[in-house]
Amino acid sequence: MLKVNNHTKYPFVAAIAALAAMGELYRLKNLLNEALDKGHTIDELNSAFSYMVTYIGAPRALNSLNVLKQICLQRQPNRTALVEQEIEHLSTTKINSAQSRLSHHCYLAIKLGALAVDDNFQALLQAHLVTCLDSQFEAAHINAVINSLAIKADINVAMRANLSFAKLLERA
Repeated sequence: MLKVNNHTKYPFVAAIAALAAMGELYRLKNLLNEALDKGHTIDELNSAFSYMVTYIGAPRALNSLNVLKQICLQRQPNRTALVEQEIEHLSTTKINSAQSRLSHHCYLAIKLGALAVDDNFQALLQAHLVTCLDSQFEAAHINAVINSLAIKADINVAMRANLSFAKLLERA
């Protein structure tokens, strides 16, 4: 089984963020299982959904956490309590402050995947891509995220991200 390393986790979480933002729960479940099979941990995915709430909204984040909870029940029944606590926490507050479970690149990728879902976020996506490049998130990393969005999430989301990135590079 091929394991993901720290440099390949962020494309996965970008695709997960895009599917969660679109409400594609069946496809999300498949991608979450694939991510777990390739080395992501439940804690990392839990943290990713906690972070996503700002970008995709509480209802979508809670629905996505419930999908993760179902997977926990199947894979590790003893870890379900963690996800249940996170769901309860998200129900009463805005975001979990325990964001150290993922790398900075993962958080940048999550935001990129979530913002690329909607045409209305084009200006925010452009600004975020500038932030990515300013944060040592190289063009190759952004291209890896865009490729992951195309393969694992949605071609339209990937095309939106690619178009924004191409416009940014034209201006540079």
